[in-house]
Amino acid sequence: MIVPISFLLILIIAVFVLIRAFGLSAAHAFVCVTLGYYLASSRLASPFQRVIDPILGLVTSIHL
Repeated sequence: MIVPISFLLILIIAVFVLIRAFGLSAAHAFVCVTLGYYLASSRLASPFQRVIDPILGLVTSIHL
């Protein structure tokens, strides 16, 4: 799955806002990233990808 740079930028901004505004600690962010990494390498990755691919298609088709 190829994720466009703009979507990655949105995710980075969202994490920054969560850390600054809502008190998400760096440890929480690290745990979430680690969980995502291990989910991506597990057999659960395929169902998640089938759900996320159409959502990414919608997000990337929006032209501002």
